Amino acid sequence: MQERFDRGMAEAIRAFVVRNRNSDGTYSLDPKIAPEALVSLIHEAVGDELSFYPEADQLVWDVARHMGFVIPACPVESRGDAKAFLAEYGVRNADQWYRRFGFDDGVMKNFYATSVLMARNTPFWRKLVPVPKLAATKASTFAPYLVDALDFCLGYETGADDDRLFRC
Repeated sequence: MQERFDRGMAEAIRAFVVRNRNSDGTYSLDPKIAPEALVSLIHEAVGDELSFYPEADQLVWDVARHMGFVIPACPVESRGDAKAFLAEYGVRNADQWYRRFGFDDGVMKNFYATSVLMARNTPFWRKLVPVPKLAATKASTFAPYLVDALDFCLGYETGADDDRLFRC
């Protein structure tokens, strides 16, 4: 299967980050490494397979637009396709959409303090990785979320393996 990204570089970045994992599971990356730089480096390796949304609430509508639905700036306006998009996933609102794809009660309780990584793997399945906004402010606290997303990009999971995965 033809790779859409530089697997060797992605694996090297992952190895670098994981080398800085402590025995308690936390990470100790150099404080001079900016989280944005780490995301940029990973993006160099995997390209469009990984996207970071600082505001999680925007993701659902970006996915809808990517799929060709007309979503106005205010998605609750009746003139858009928001209802049709949500119906395609068998949900009635954005809250249910996020829950459908892995946002649990704890994440939803703090939804507006959440960012999200969206990762796509080789078989074109997507996974959402919720990230507390505060965790995304330092490379060391952002690292476990980035490793999770990068592992998914490098993997071959499908919807049969995890019902929280989706295609778009």
